[in-house]
Amino acid sequence: MADVTLYFCGLAWISLWTTIIDSILLDQSIPFVIWFILHFIFIAIAVLLYLLFVSYLNRWLIQWLLPKPWAFRQVFPYTVAANIWTFPIGVLFYQLGATTVGISVLLGGHILYSVLPLVQARKKKNPSKVQR
Repeated sequence: MADVTLYFCGLAWISLWTTIIDSILLDQSIPFVIWFILHFIFIAIAVLLYLLFVSYLNRWLIQWLLPKPWAFRQVFPYTVAANIWTFPIGVLFYQLGATTVGISVLLGGHILYSVLPLVQARKKKNPSKVQR
């Protein structure tokens, strides 16, 4: 239950800042509360679809890279943890008009935090020799 609460608190935080930024940059004819609710619904759907897509991508990569595949219930929390910073920052850049930078942050962050640890986990570890 705590995971769901944290997830919705994070969505509310992202929605609040998105609403504040849009209120500054756009016409303020829509009341703030309605604007916030609309942002919350859209961002919740967008975040869930993005995380679902990259979770399936991670599941495929894990099956391909690691000798023992993970169940989806293990892949989804890994994906959420790996994209916890890159998604809000990428969306912020995208919202501020830097579309290329925003998409680059989303893709680069996914590769850096999701794919790179999987590639490193696949490498065989050599036993270190302790010199005395």
